[in-house]
Parts: sequence; C-alpha cells; structure tokens
Amino acid sequence: MKKQFLISAIFSLVNVSAVADTKADQQITPATQHNFQAGPASNFSGAVEFARLPVMPSQGDVAPAIVKFEAGTISNWHTHKYGQYLIVTEGEGRTQQWGKSIQRITKGDVVYCPPNVKHWHGASEHRAMSHIAISPVGKDSVTWLEKVELPESATASSASTMKSAPSPVTLSNQQLSILPIAAFSAQGDLEKLRSAIISGLNRGLTVNQLKEIFAHQYAYAGFPRALNGMLTLRDVLDQRAKQGIQDNQGDVATDLPSGTNYYQLGSQTLGMLQNRSSNEAQKPLFNNFSPTMDYALKAHLFGYLFSRDNLAPLDRELVVLGTLSALEGTNSQLTSHLRITQNLGVNDAQMQRIIQTLADQVDPALADNAKHVYQQMQNNQ
Repeated sequence: MKKQFLISAIFSLVNVSAVADTKADQQITPATQHNFQAGPASNFSGAVEFARLPVMPSQGDVAPAIVKFEAGTISNWHTHKYGQYLIVTEGEGRTQQWGKSIQRITKGDVVYCPPNVKHWHGASEHRAMSHIAISPVGKDSVTWLEKVELPESATASSASTMKSAPSPVTLSNQQLSILPIAAFSAQGDLEKLRSAIISGLNRGLTVNQLKEIFAHQYAYAGFPRALNGMLTLRDVLDQRAKQGIQDNQGDVATDLPSGTNYYQLGSQTLGMLQNRSSNEAQKPLFNNFSPTMDYALKAHLFGYLFSRDNLAPLDRELVVLGTLSALEGTNSQLTSHLRITQNLGVNDAQMQRIIQTLADQVDPALADNAKHVYQQMQNNQ
C-alpha cells in the first residue's frame, strides 16, 4: 500500500473525469486516508488500487519537480496562480496556509493547494523532507512573498508543559525487567544476564527491544560490555529456538532520513528531558572545553539513539539507571538520570519500585546506594 501512493496520485491527476475542487482552503490527505479503489483487472496483470484527487485548473502542460529540503529549511510565503500538488516521498515536513495553524506532513501524504492560496512548506525542524511538486505551466505561475516568521518550536513548548505537569506513569513488570538486564550486562556477569534476559522475554520484552537495550547501553558502559550483552542475547535466542520457543521479534526501529540534523535534534531532546529550554540545551558542554564530547553526547546519544522508536525514552532511562547503579564512581550521573526519570513522570512510589527491583533482582548494596543518591537528590530539590 505504501508503495502505491505515488502511482495513485499521478493516476488521479491525469483523469479529467475527477470532480474539480471548489474549496478555497489547502487540503492535506494523510497517507492513511487515501480513498483507494480497485483498478480494472482488464488493464493490469495483478491487484492495483488507486485514489482520485481533485483536478487542478490547467490550460496546458503540467510540470512535475522533485524538491529536497534539508532539515529546518522552509520556503517563503507564496501563491500558485493555478494551484499545486505536493506529494511527500521521504522524511517529515510541515506546511501552513495563511491564517491557519502549521500542519505536519510525512511520507505518503498529499497536499493540494488551490489557486492563489497563500502558504509555505518545507522540512520539519530536525528532519529532511523530499516531495514531488506538480504545477500547471503558465506565466507568473508562482508569486514569491515575504519570509516566514516561525513561532517557538513545538518541542520547546512541550518541554515547558512537561516541566509544569509531567504525566504520572505506572511502571510495568516488563519495564522493570530492563533494570537487572542492564545491571548484569554492565557488571559483565553473563550467567546472571542470561537469566535476566529470559525473564525479560517472559515478561513481554521483544527481541528488538532487547537489542536496543544493549545498543543504548554502550554509551554508558562502553562497547565491550554492550557487545558481550548482545552476544549473550544472541546465544539465549539460539538456545530457545532449538527448544522450539518462538520469541516475539517486535518492531524494528524507524531510522530518520539521511538529512536529519542529529545534533540539533539531540540538543532539543536533552532540553526536554532535563526541563531546560532548547537554547540552554544547545550550549556546548564544559563551555566548549571538548567539542568532540559535546557532539557525541548530543548528536549520537540524545539525537540518534533517542530517535529510534522501538524503545521509549523512559525505557531508555531505565537502561541507564540499571547500568549506572551497577558501576562504581557514577553517582553524579546517576543523580542526573534519576532526575530525568522523574521528569518523565516517575513519582516517588514508582521510584521505590525501581530501587526495590534492584534490591530483589540484582544486589541489595547497589539498591542501597541508589536509594541514598535518590534521597540526596530529593533533599537538594
């Protein structure tokens, strides 16, 4: 179905029997809402579906073009004398009609802009976007106007909302099973890690989530521990397959387009997690003492890794809490991530469940240290 959106759009544009649009507003048809119908079997060798779209007024030729926007790039305000179609082929973008709110558009979405409607379009703040633009050819077919003055970013607004009222969460047993997996991997105790992985699988963690746990952990425990954890997972899965156990693979993470500005995205994600403004989060670490460390932290850890959507931000923080609790000399970082976990909606009662899980399933001494760090953090707030 996803591969058919371009065919469906072109199919409709060349069919003059489609009903002409009479609305003055820009229209966005999400990829999931195209009204598909079956193509005649006499004309195709297999199953084909198509969806009709409004016909643009045209006195002659129609000119398609492929347009690629880098992350954060948008057009000026402009109008099209004869109207225009935009068919999003990659990434994520945004568009706005004059006097209306900004709309998000993604791969497969089709935007129809009627004649002489003032609007703009382009990439989202942190993701590149490509689209096919289809417009009738004619004199003065496009009129370019003033630059767009964008409002404060949506992410900064959401961070402000989170700061005032984080949504409370109740941790599931599946989520809590992440803690011993991360802790034993960080310690290098592979026998106990095997048991923790099996427990996590039995509690509903998918194979791809477990893979993501070790991929995220390397930023905190290093590649040797994370790779050993990944190899242990592979061995556990191989043994279970021989026993006839079919584990749920789960969703594969969706990678963002190659044009994504991960440093900018990571700065904003870090600001959201720490309840800081985007501008504050973009300030270099250590007053630019180590630009390399600043880039690695923001672009790769909080940018790339956090953008992978098969492990939620809170689950990633549970990976970090399990890892840091098991390592020596990391109480300062543990404090920071306990605070981030609070910002993600974990209240005192749920925090006690995290500490109790460490005590029951990993090591009471590690749990006591985590409890002490948490109490100090609470006293200093």
